[in-house]
Amino acid sequence: MELQELYSQFQPLLFSIAYRMLGTVSDAEDIVHDVYLQAGEKTMEHVENEKAYLCKMVTNKCIDHLKSAAHKREVYTGPWLPEPLILNDNNPITEVMNGEAISFAILMLLEKLKPVERAVFILREVLDYDYSAISQILNRSESNCRKVFSRVKNKFPMIKEEVEAPNNPKIDKIIQTFVLALHQGNIQKIEELLRQDVTLYSDGGGKVYAALKPVYSKDLVVRFIRNLLSHNDKKQTVVKIVNVNGATGLLVKGFDNVKMVICFHVKNDQITEIYIVRNPEKLQHVYLQAH
Repeated sequence: MELQELYSQFQPLLFSIAYRMLGTVSDAEDIVHDVYLQAGEKTMEHVENEKAYLCKMVTNKCIDHLKSAAHKREVYTGPWLPEPLILNDNNPITEVMNGEAISFAILMLLEKLKPVERAVFILREVLDYDYSAISQILNRSESNCRKVFSRVKNKFPMIKEEVEAPNNPKIDKIIQTFVLALHQGNIQKIEELLRQDVTLYSDGGGKVYAALKPVYSKDLVVRFIRNLLSHNDKKQTVVKIVNVNGATGLLVKGFDNVKMVICFHVKNDQITEIYIVRNPEKLQHVYLQAH
């Protein structure tokens, strides 16, 4: 198969693996690009299963990248959040990833796993690979891969529930109501939508206004939202409802930039977690999409 044909056929799948592994759009794109460059330098005629071969290269490059990036994330200013992925219609990546275990809630749980644990979980639970294939990709025995997967489930029993959680049409209505309440400055309505123990994570990367620690409880989250609103000129701000990581989210645009992307985790008809990405470096690809 020609390299261009390989790229067209497998690029969305390979990107989906890399993005889930890394939580960054730019790094995922770079790794997939590097893999195809390496594949182009070699002959693929001896490769029996090209898909498995490319998946192996991407997965192992992601594991190496996570190991090298561990220190950077440890010293990151404030909470580290994934780069938001805006999914548009008629996009091959959207078709592969839409609604399939890429929500911020899941990516945040994956962040707590070791690189190999993350790889095993994604390949097994999300992509439904059998242990024989996972063993070949990771160069580990099947029994070891089974043990790793079992360890992940025991460590985070809720992660499987999040992966399998169905999209609830009510969530769209809740987010729309939240946006209207923001626009109107209706704090009472915002409070009604939030669970008492709601948590807000904001990622400014030390570059823009954001909380340096997660904000816990309804009262403190509402206070933070008020402060955040006071930092933005309503006349210069447009709030757009978009598909963020397979769920309803918000794109907040200024006159000449993207100010933030907001994602939500909703459970039992109330918002339990809010994720606000404000770090300009993590919004560069969103800015390009928005223009």
